[in-house]
Amino acid sequence: MRRAGFTLIELLVTIGIIAVLAGLLIVGISAATRRGQMTNTRFLMSSMAQALARFNADHGYYPPVLGDPKQLVATGGSAVLGWSSSASASTQGQLGWMRDVLLPPAKSRTNSSSQRKTDQWNSGESKALQKWNSVTTPAEYLIGYGDRSCDGYGICGTLPDIPPAAPKQGQREVPREGIRSPGMDGAWGACLTPVSVQDVTGASASSNYTGGKFGTGLFVSRNLALPSRVAITASANEKGNDDSANILRCQPNLQGKVFGPYLELKDASAIGGIKGLKADGEPDIVRATDGDPNFDMYPKCILDYWGQPIRYYRRGYMNMTPSSADPSTDGTRFDLGDFFALRPTRADEADFVDKAEAAREALDDENPDMATDGTMNGKDRSSTRRLRAAEFALLSYGPDKKADLTRRIGFSGPRKEINVNEDNIVETGP
Repeated sequence: MRRAGFTLIELLVTIGIIAVLAGLLIVGISAATRRGQMTNTRFLMSSMAQALARFNADHGYYPPVLGDPKQLVATGGSAVLGWSSSASASTQGQLGWMRDVLLPPAKSRTNSSSQRKTDQWNSGESKALQKWNSVTTPAEYLIGYGDRSCDGYGICGTLPDIPPAAPKQGQREVPREGIRSPGMDGAWGACLTPVSVQDVTGASASSNYTGGKFGTGLFVSRNLALPSRVAITASANEKGNDDSANILRCQPNLQGKVFGPYLELKDASAIGGIKGLKADGEPDIVRATDGDPNFDMYPKCILDYWGQPIRYYRRGYMNMTPSSADPSTDGTRFDLGDFFALRPTRADEADFVDKAEAAREALDDENPDMATDGTMNGKDRSSTRRLRAAEFALLSYGPDKKADLTRRIGFSGPRKEINVNEDNIVETGP
């Protein structure tokens, strides 16, 4: 009797069917994973927007923008928007790096005969404005992920495994999450009543901040306690927060109500540390779960579900007080519609402002591919009503982890066939 069995052709067909089904399964799983990541990121950004609303309810303003003042200097080192190439800033390795306050770009009127925004802002200024955003503000204000020298609440350094019976001044409050009131300037006095830089400039950090030093930017001017055992000059006449003799002017910032955290993250991997900057200027991120021994020293950011920092934008303000709206009506005031990466690449026509308003109230992006006409001057001014009215915005680069900050339709690749801004996720409020 002949034994029943598979022929070679039947075997190959079966293997082919299994391979096709496996491929479809992998594609399906990948698509489901991507959808899940997008849903989770949108939910996280929505939660951040709600947290910002709660912050505003407590303090009467939305948080300021933190970063490095040099990020607002145009390519080539020329001074634009009130910042010079020699702007005083905390440098990498110093405690305040990426956490100096970036005051709203100061724009004076340059064309007295016109109130059109494009007549007041030149291309270099418009391009520099795109960098007025922060990856560190959300973690700093919504969570308070810093010690007493950062936000007035929490420990400085780390407690030993067995806490001391009589903890020192900087060790009396745990956990770190939470902040003291940032004050009228939103920066614990760094803008309106700064601590003299000479009191702490160049002070070497203790073992709690190995390799770190104080810089000369606005971070060091916060009216808060200095980190444990930091040496300061005689003119400061105090000892930081290692004993009860705190700097007298700091005491109101170290007492009273504790606010927040306004946002609770159950997943530790949603917190990133900025280890440095990559060649393209994007942050080099390490997660809390990566085991980096210096993680606590790095400035913190909140990550989307692709491991990229979520960026924070807000409206400008006057007189170094974030509750003071910019009343300018002469074309020098900017709104969130002037940040090109926030503009949608696809939307209903009714969502965009009309061409006459765009020609008057929206900045040109750097897109060279727009067809020239008499209204748009060959540039893209496709601002939306939602963005023009928004007080703040959050931006995730999306699944491709890329964005073009200079154009609404941001192309990539040698043939520019990929719109890198198409998958951007934007949350605005209120």
